[in-house]
Amino acid sequence: MLNNIRIVLVETSHSGNIGSAARAMKTMGLKHLYLVSPKQSIDEQAIALSAGAEDVVQNAVVVNNFEEAIADCSLVIGTSARLRHLQNTLVEPRQCGDIAMQEAHSGQVAIVFGREKFGLTNDELLKCRYHLTIPANPEYSSLNLAMAVQLVSYELRMAYLNHQELPVSTIENLNQTVSEKVTAKELEYFYEHTQRVYQSLGFIQNQGVMQKLRHLYNRVDIERNELNILRGMLSAVEKQLNCYQDK
Repeated sequence: MLNNIRIVLVETSHSGNIGSAARAMKTMGLKHLYLVSPKQSIDEQAIALSAGAEDVVQNAVVVNNFEEAIADCSLVIGTSARLRHLQNTLVEPRQCGDIAMQEAHSGQVAIVFGREKFGLTNDELLKCRYHLTIPANPEYSSLNLAMAVQLVSYELRMAYLNHQELPVSTIENLNQTVSEKVTAKELEYFYEHTQRVYQSLGFIQNQGVMQKLRHLYNRVDIERNELNILRGMLSAVEKQLNCYQDK
């Protein structure tokens, strides 16, 4: 299950943070690191601060954008401060570990950490099903990137160890759901399709509506057969629109 979990660092400013994050990951059995447009390439400082986890650093997958890092994932969890508009999707590290481990039985999971200075953008947060917040001391909540990765990696490992104790029948049932998982890339196609059709109907006239629809569908956790029905409905509407336009 841990092999199906990746840590994604977005536009990391300092190479040393990459190495420190890799060290935090390896101590908890995680090895898949994705780097989205890092500001500094992997250098001697990154290797030095990895302190024996240079294999994680050297095997890191470097991608150009957020979408590439999560394209094949069926669950994306993005770190965030306690933002009021995210209350329905906020989870703490322990919950994050349990949710991620359940999904990792049959799908790919991404835990995403944003930029050191200002985290993830609103657009990136919209592409995450859950939003992870660390309930630190409100009077001094300063955590550096590697500390945050370490804390979350620990909870992932604890959840993994707990799941090892599940009955074999339960694990087999979880593994059988792999064909039903919808990836982030498939969801993006659906959202683009939804926006295109609803704009044609005059229903969507601003981005606020689409943001609310994203929140709605993320909460539902759509399965592939359900997504196919929704895409089919959209295509049917498009077909009728084209018929009217031809007339």
